[in-house]
Amino acid sequence: MPCTWSLLVALSITAEPVVADLVLQGGTVYDGSLREGAVADVAIRGDRIVAVGQFELAGSPRVIACRGWVVAPGFIDLHSHSDGGITEPPTRPNANFLMQGCTTVVTGNCGSGPTDVAEYFRQIEAQGAGTNVLHLIPHGSLRRQVMRGDANRPPTPAELAEMQRRVEQGMREGACGISTGLIYTPGTFAKTDELVALARVVGRFGGIYASHIRNEGSQLLESIEEILTIGQQANLPVHVSHIKVSGRPNWGLAPEAIARLRQARQAGQRVTADQYPYTASSTSLAATIVPAELRRWEQLEAALNDPQQGPRVR
Repeated sequence: MPCTWSLLVALSITAEPVVADLVLQGGTVYDGSLREGAVADVAIRGDRIVAVGQFELAGSPRVIACRGWVVAPGFIDLHSHSDGGITEPPTRPNANFLMQGCTTVVTGNCGSGPTDVAEYFRQIEAQGAGTNVLHLIPHGSLRRQVMRGDANRPPTPAELAEMQRRVEQGMREGACGISTGLIYTPGTFAKTDELVALARVVGRFGGIYASHIRNEGSQLLESIEEILTIGQQANLPVHVSHIKVSGRPNWGLAPEAIARLRQARQAGQRVTADQYPYTASSTSLAATIVPAELRRWEQLEAALNDPQQGPRVR
């Protein structure tokens, strides 16, 4: 709930007893404003917070003792891959997210996921879901549909126009932005100008550009420059998904990468990043081992069978 601590304090100043259905009693409340937590009661009526602080109660609402626990607004998982699971009966509740305090998930990350935004939301609404869902238009999946596969080439003018049309449609249907996965096929085959052209459409609707950037190892800094360029040329906020430095020899790049993002922010550019709390990646072998130019199976097979190229590829 987007409320400041001053609003919460104001809510608690009332001479009349508070009518509530549920009271979270004695927890340490963090309201999302970055202020220190404070011990307080939280009264809820229907789907609204009606009071926070110390107050008298009317009637006999349900009371949950929360002393020693944290009470906070629901967290947002910025990088969820629950696109399919949240439409399936056994996993609709998104219980693993709820148990961690997440009440909103962002789907369509890394350029992969449903491209028909209206149909995706219809499936979610039809049976309900345990969390709120924000969806990013997945560039890789969209590119594969329009260009009929993992084409290692720029789109034709007609193909680019069709992708732009579908991005506009997705934004009108409720998407919050676009995502790219530039280490995955077919995203890895997209040049910066293609991404700028699509991001400009998103920017017109106030959306964001989120990216698993092109390289998280030795070319990390160049990849950060690319996403900053996209944000500047398309005039929209950009977000680095699960920012990291991959490979022990590259670990020294982290301070430079962070400094570059801070420099861009200080210059007025809207750029953010998220980070996951563990030290291992979870991704495909193709994206991390096979060179981009060999990611189509027939190309890889031919290279492995070539007497000259085979030993080098292996």
